[in-house]
Amino acid sequence: MSTNSEIFLNDFNQFEKFLQEKYNNSNYMSYRDMIRNASYNNGIIKRFKRELYLFGDLRNVLVHNTRINGKIIAEPIDEVMEKFETIVKEIQYPEKVTKFKKLVHQCSSDDKLSKALNFINDFKISQVPIVQDGKIVDVLNGNHIASWLAKKENVVPSQVNIKDVLVNADRSKNFAIISETISIYDAAEMYKKSFQQPPVNWYFDAIIITPNGKNSEQMTGIIVLKDIASYMHID
Repeated sequence: MSTNSEIFLNDFNQFEKFLQEKYNNSNYMSYRDMIRNASYNNGIIKRFKRELYLFGDLRNVLVHNTRINGKIIAEPIDEVMEKFETIVKEIQYPEKVTKFKKLVHQCSSDDKLSKALNFINDFKISQVPIVQDGKIVDVLNGNHIASWLAKKENVVPSQVNIKDVLVNADRSKNFAIISETISIYDAAEMYKKSFQQPPVNWYFDAIIITPNGKNSEQMTGIIVLKDIASYMHID
């Protein structure tokens, strides 16, 4: 029966080969450099970078420093084995944003404000995507509405067009559109980076999902911050 160290070394070698093929065109690069380089553009590897470094250190220890008469004298505990297996599966078979597929309640820019307010109240949602001429153009939320109302008197929502609320709104068009093929961790990384992009110190209001990430396609899902916060990695 194989020991934990033998299983780990075999699985690690297979994982390292996978990384070489996927992220370095099968060219040689040290494991640590490969993880560092891949983490710049891959949300999953960035999320687990520290753990992946530790697994590399463990491999080095098992191969180089813990043998007597050719036999390994240290064994990875079962919890480490399970953690390694879980992370490798996450990287090789990343969960996609299709997890957030749902009916998206949307409005036209020419719709009345009352329609959006009814959606927000009836479906307990915070963001309403806005479509104009068949394209996604903005996302309306309670902050936009409250800011607009504060400047008005005697407003009748059923007589106000949504485009009139958004025309001078602060932080308008603060959203992104992604395809269904994007991993959840990559979407989380987009959300994280949005905090440093204009408007600075403000996350995206929403990330909208379409089949191929195009604004002219049917919306198949929407992600707001609370949906994805647990996937966001803080450096």
